[in-house]
Amino acid sequence: MPSASIVVRARRTIPSSALAILLCCAIAGAGELSNRLATEDPRALAAAVAEIERAPATTPDLADLLYTAGRACEDKLADPARALALYDRLLREQPDTKAALGAEHRAAHLRTLTGDGHAAQAQAFARLVAEADRLSQPELVTRGEALATAAWPGAAEATLWLADWLRGHGRFREADAHFATLLATWPHAPEARLAASGQAGAAIEEHALERATRLIAALPATTDEERAVQADLRRSLARAVLREHLDLVARIALVLVLGLLLGSLIEAAARGGWRRPPLRPPFEIWFLGPISLVLVIASFTANQAIAPAVLRIAIAGVVLAWLSGATLDLLRARGRAFRLRSLAHIALCALGVVAIAYLAISSSGLFDLLAETFKNGPE
Repeated sequence: MPSASIVVRARRTIPSSALAILLCCAIAGAGELSNRLATEDPRALAAAVAEIERAPATTPDLADLLYTAGRACEDKLADPARALALYDRLLREQPDTKAALGAEHRAAHLRTLTGDGHAAQAQAFARLVAEADRLSQPELVTRGEALATAAWPGAAEATLWLADWLRGHGRFREADAHFATLLATWPHAPEARLAASGQAGAAIEEHALERATRLIAALPATTDEERAVQADLRRSLARAVLREHLDLVARIALVLVLGLLLGSLIEAAARGGWRRPPLRPPFEIWFLGPISLVLVIASFTANQAIAPAVLRIAIAGVVLAWLSGATLDLLRARGRAFRLRSLAHIALCALGVVAIAYLAISSSGLFDLLAETFKNGPE
């Protein structure tokens, strides 16, 4: 029969153990909720948000859950009113947490957008941002223009968003027009500063480098943040100028290589009596052609972004090899020395491939992709 002390200790231990178990279950449940908020399924996400809305104040990490749920309502569910309610609850029940700082900022922003009877426009804008990747470009621009020209507090933000979207899709002239409209209509709005730097960035990407230089020089530089933005744009402009010079050098090199190879072919055909170059592909093409074809097919299968550049490089390599091989075949057929010329052809073909590779990579924007990969690692 157990002693009285053992019974007392058991009575004290059992409630403590039960409390620890309940606490662990609550923490595990909070972690599960956080994971469920990462889903892309709208129904599952709405259910997770609803569960967080019903969660008691004693829920572990409630502040982080409320803030994450609010951002999910904004970014994925396109429901700013629901997000505002979550932020307000966070500020009411967890005002001293780190998440409260972000919630306060988002709540003030949403209250401005949805106030004075503009909840419908705010929800339409949130839905546009959430659905942007699934919409056709004409529909997206139409909906964006409607929000940018409507009389509501978020018109400047909608204009900026549409301008940035147009810039990101290479429609620089339209983006510039929207940036200019924002600057002229809302010159003192917070979005105006972003529009000015966005306009300069779009000019750089459009290769309007003189205009970009003027726009960058006109940017305000009174705060550290403004000076940092201006310095970053100047670095981007310097890279664009360097690339433009390198593009010119590569084009000159490619024209020079083609001219020299064609001149070599004409000389080989004309010296000692004109002889038409053979129509059959030289040996070099039978070797290089299948390899180039495999690389092109592999690039289109593996990565659509690099496929056009690989195709251009492959075509240029085959053309250069054909010119070189046809010339050397003519020299062999006439018993002429060709060793030195073959070495010169190798050097010219290598230079031509390097030039076309640079032009292909530069024109397809792969330099920026490579720089992003080196900076952040592969996805």
